[in-house]
Amino acid sequence: MKKNTDTYSLAYECCDQVFLEEGRFPTIDAIRARIQINSPAVIKRAMNDWTLHFVDKHRRKLEHPNMPAVMVDAAASLWQLALQQAGQTYGERHAELDRKEADWQSRLQALEQARADQEQAWQQEAGRMAQELAAQADVVLELSGQLGTTAARLENTEQWLAEARQDLSRAQGALTEARAANETQTREWTVKFEKDHEWHLRRIEEEKDLLKKRQAKALADQKRALELAQIDQETLRIRLTQIMHQVGDSLERQNKLEAENAALREQLAQAEQALASEREKAKKLSSLVKKQRRRPARPTAERAS
Repeated sequence: MKKNTDTYSLAYECCDQVFLEEGRFPTIDAIRARIQINSPAVIKRAMNDWTLHFVDKHRRKLEHPNMPAVMVDAAASLWQLALQQAGQTYGERHAELDRKEADWQSRLQALEQARADQEQAWQQEAGRMAQELAAQADVVLELSGQLGTTAARLENTEQWLAEARQDLSRAQGALTEARAANETQTREWTVKFEKDHEWHLRRIEEEKDLLKKRQAKALADQKRALELAQIDQETLRIRLTQIMHQVGDSLERQNKLEAENAALREQLAQAEQALASEREKAKKLSSLVKKQRRRPARPTAERAS
């Protein structure tokens, strides 16, 4: 590491001088007396670096007693160069992983935007269907107001009510089946998700054990294993998003069936109310006809007497 102060350089060079002159390791006082600078912190740092260099140099000589010092230094330089190249390779792979992560993030944002657009489209479709149902309800009310004109229309109305009851019964059965199917599918998806999650956890544990046993491998192999784990995790996220979309679709269908059921019930109630009104009108009309038939009978009886 390069030092930027003259004090550090003077103190580092003075360590060799103290060692050669006095035959012992340098001290802060000995160095301070020679360089005439009172900076204990800088002198201490220079002494520590010199000591580490001294120990490393003599350790290499002890490890390789038959190898010249020049060869030992060259081997150390070659090792440092290899470490620098490995660090550069690691930096490039790390930057590549960052770029891939940014790409996945952008794709995820695009999927989220598509989901929001689809949800908005579903809401618009639901509003349109609600308007159509309201228009159909108005038509039903208008037809119900004309039921009292003739007995034939009254019979048609009763037949329509019977069909509406059948439709309501079928809608209720369909709603019950949809709810049961939705619950069954949700349970199946939950079990499948838990199994996949457990499998991924076991897979991750196996990868961890494999990495522990292969600590002597190169850095490229470790990065490849990390990429595999990230791909598995992204696959799990995509699968979870698909499951959530399917659950949302099932809930949307269930809400539609419930809305149709409520509309049919409202139509049935209105039709029954109109039918009761028409029946009351028919009773009054029949009573009036009977009264009109009874009135001419009195003068006839008087003429006979």
